[in-house]
Amino acid sequence: MSANPPVDVQQFGQSIWLDFIRRSTTQGGELARLIAEDGVVGVTSNPTIFQQAIGNSADYDDAIATMLDHDGYAIFEALAVDDIREALELFRPIYNSTSARDGYVSLEVSPLIANDTASTTSEALRLFKLVDRPNAMIKIPATDAGLPAIEDAIAAGVNVNVTLIFSVENYVAVAEAYIRGLERRLEQGLPVDKIASVASFFVSRIDVAVDRMLDNNIRAAQTRGDLARVTLNNQLKGKAAIANAKIAYKRFKDLFYGERFARLRAAGALPQRVLWASTGTKNPAYPDTLYVDMLIGRDTVNTLPPKTLSAFKDHGTAADTLDGDYDDAERTMDMLAEVGIEFDKVTAELQLDGVESFVESFNMLLEQVEAKRDVLKTGVMKQQEVAVGVQHEQVERTIKTLAEAHTNPRIWAHDGSVWKDNANIREKIEQRLGWLDTLKTIDLDRVRALADRAWGFTPSHVVLLGMGGSSLAPEVLYRTFGSGANRPAFLMLDSTNPQQIAHVASQIDLANTIFIVSSKSGGTIETASFYRYFFEQTKRNGAQFIAITDEGSQLEADARANNFAEVFLNPADIGGRYSALSYFGLVPAALLGIDVDRLWASAERMIIACGANIPHEQHPGIWLGAIMSVLAQDGRDKVTIITSPSISTFGNWAEQLIAESTGKEGRGILPVVGATIGKPHDYSTDRLFIHVRVDNDDNAEIDAGVLALQQAGFPCVLLRLSDSYAIGGEFFRWEYATAVVGKLLEINPFDEPNVTESKNNTSRLLEHYQQHGSLPAVEPLVETANVQLYADERMSKLLSDLCTQHQFEHNTLGGLLAAQVNATQAGDYFAILAYLPMTEAIDGQLEHIRRRLRHVTRRAVTLGYGPRFLHSTGQLHKGGANNGVFIQITHDAETDSAIPDAPYTFGVLQAAQAAGDLEALQSKQRRAVRLHIKGDVIVGLHKLLDAIELAGERRQ
Repeated sequence: MSANPPVDVQQFGQSIWLDFIRRSTTQGGELARLIAEDGVVGVTSNPTIFQQAIGNSADYDDAIATMLDHDGYAIFEALAVDDIREALELFRPIYNSTSARDGYVSLEVSPLIANDTASTTSEALRLFKLVDRPNAMIKIPATDAGLPAIEDAIAAGVNVNVTLIFSVENYVAVAEAYIRGLERRLEQGLPVDKIASVASFFVSRIDVAVDRMLDNNIRAAQTRGDLARVTLNNQLKGKAAIANAKIAYKRFKDLFYGERFARLRAAGALPQRVLWASTGTKNPAYPDTLYVDMLIGRDTVNTLPPKTLSAFKDHGTAADTLDGDYDDAERTMDMLAEVGIEFDKVTAELQLDGVESFVESFNMLLEQVEAKRDVLKTGVMKQQEVAVGVQHEQVERTIKTLAEAHTNPRIWAHDGSVWKDNANIREKIEQRLGWLDTLKTIDLDRVRALADRAWGFTPSHVVLLGMGGSSLAPEVLYRTFGSGANRPAFLMLDSTNPQQIAHVASQIDLANTIFIVSSKSGGTIETASFYRYFFEQTKRNGAQFIAITDEGSQLEADARANNFAEVFLNPADIGGRYSALSYFGLVPAALLGIDVDRLWASAERMIIACGANIPHEQHPGIWLGAIMSVLAQDGRDKVTIITSPSISTFGNWAEQLIAESTGKEGRGILPVVGATIGKPHDYSTDRLFIHVRVDNDDNAEIDAGVLALQQAGFPCVLLRLSDSYAIGGEFFRWEYATAVVGKLLEINPFDEPNVTESKNNTSRLLEHYQQHGSLPAVEPLVETANVQLYADERMSKLLSDLCTQHQFEHNTLGGLLAAQVNATQAGDYFAILAYLPMTEAIDGQLEHIRRRLRHVTRRAVTLGYGPRFLHSTGQLHKGGANNGVFIQITHDAETDSAIPDAPYTFGVLQAAQAAGDLEALQSKQRRAVRLHIKGDVIVGLHKLLDAIELAGERRQ
């Protein structure tokens, strides 16, 4: 082994070039080191190298940011030319000292014109002039169209690196083209002494192709029992490439050291050296320096990828291995023919494949450049700050893993195998990916037209009748933007509580109200009940109703039959919780006079920033999803979403998206929304904080709170929004991030298997009501003047044991609740499930309970109103990890309302939903109790608050 093989080969007439270029390598000093220490005297590049350098790194982002109005090719060319020029300056001393023998850097003409002679010639001349350095080389492929372009370029004085040569015959044709080009210059009286060219003869790819064919022969011979044939084919493996190269080198010597080149040599012309390309060993069974050690000789170049260069320096051998007897090489080629290898076909296919591969890489390169331009243009990545401490490296590793699995392009290709391999599940997932395509599938003109639609009356209100994901986005938009000037007010009904329904009814001018019936399936019991109630109230006036549903649903049929004013058929492959940017979100927005175009523009910016060609490490959706997943897997599975005042309800939408998508198969992420920011000591170590901040809001208090949490060591992510309309983009970012979480948690983020359990329980209880005139009676565990505590047998025993352990009174409401409050462990959370009217007073009291419970226990506390939470966090409660403590709160409604065409009232429906949900929790062995309040709800809630304070006293 030589002392420094890459340098030592120079004594045998070989030059080592580097098959790699990247801005950080050139500007960071690594290329200069390779020149000084490792004998590198030139560089080759190709579309694949640039695609990896530009597309898969941030090295070029600052430069791209200065060219945001250019197209992809113009940006690429500017970047590539700058890189080539910088490298050329480093190699200029070598070029001068070797009298133009070495010191070259190659830039390839576009592979898109590989089959067009005139365009290739023109482009070679243009690029050589553009780079404007004497030691630049322009790469031209050795295709039929490329051969005359090579001759023309040489004749014009352009240094040429001829690429994609696989066969000896093709090599000879390339050498002849070079010689003819020099002869034309000589005949014109032009100098030939400074014109250089190399013929890039590809090596390892040949062995890959031939070995594959030999393996097929071996399998066939084994089947026949022909052991001699098996042996012969085995002996030929790994031999074709070297043999082919040696024969080509023999032809090189014949051509450039014979009479044909003598006149040109006398005029100072340089021989067109053979450059061994594709020298990285593909087969791990072969030595990693095979195609270097065996191809060393006079007037050759070996261009090595960094890994092969490092290996050659470490354990390569510098010795002349090309000169000598070429009979072995000829015999190898004869034996290959004998076993049926048609070498001409192999090399022809390899050249064709090589051109196609470079075309594919070049197209991908342009797409990635344009994608980077787009993401930089949106500024999304610059508007996020990540402080996740020691987990940052794991997040980056996770993103790299996602990139290696080609996750982003596969998601955009609607590939369900990203999440699950089972064919049936995969197919169902692929039918739920329409949220990726809303820019193409949503008729925005039709949505816009709603703003000017004639109604025959002056709308005073828009009432959305819905449930779950399809109704929460409109509520967020209304709470964020309100109604436009002279536009109707907005109310949303997603509660079966009779008092809530009565409250909505009392707020509207019935004859001048537009009702939006919003249901993907068209059969959701709550939405169907709301619709029937208000349809009768309006005397069945379909002109006041709009339907948003899937094609073929019962709601569509009803809407057509009852002459609804509008029927919007949403794409069926969009699930409810992923529907914010579909008709479910946009139709209400347009009716309220919200600037739909501005909202849509922000969504489009984010969709572009998350596009199919965006590198994973610069993808805002992937970053957010990876952060949530990595932190969750490290025990920080409670994501607290903190929002600026103007978008304060955004968390409600994100809550249902995350909880229903991830809470299954015994795992999941618990979103905590709507809570005030506590002090660092209010939280355990199971938290991740995500701050969605609108820049022009009054954020002083929130900023201070988040800063205190970050300084205390809590992982925090800041997402900056330039204005409130950027919420349109956030809808998409969080949808994409949630899909990524599903991938990383190995669950299906598009189903909701446990939601059905509560629905089935409700249906069974309603059937019982119809048969017996009442719901099943249950005895309370303990009762005070106006509050009853219910628990199943398992939970009753647990509470009793906890009272004994913590020395609370067994027979009091306060004692039993306080014992449970004090009996949680790290990682647990509380969920308050309120089947109550959503009045300001009740909401305020529940929020106070929530704050005190968090302060006393340091546990995450969520608050959900029933039945709306059944379509969001309800999935996680039953499908996620068993680490929740559930406090369901019901009450005796003061009023009730009949549901048209139903044998039960809204009050009975809500009671059945609460009981059905409690049964589902109990069947999953969850720690669940029910508090039923008779009379004043606020007074009853004080009983729960007293129990929390009692627990707090014991902790002091």
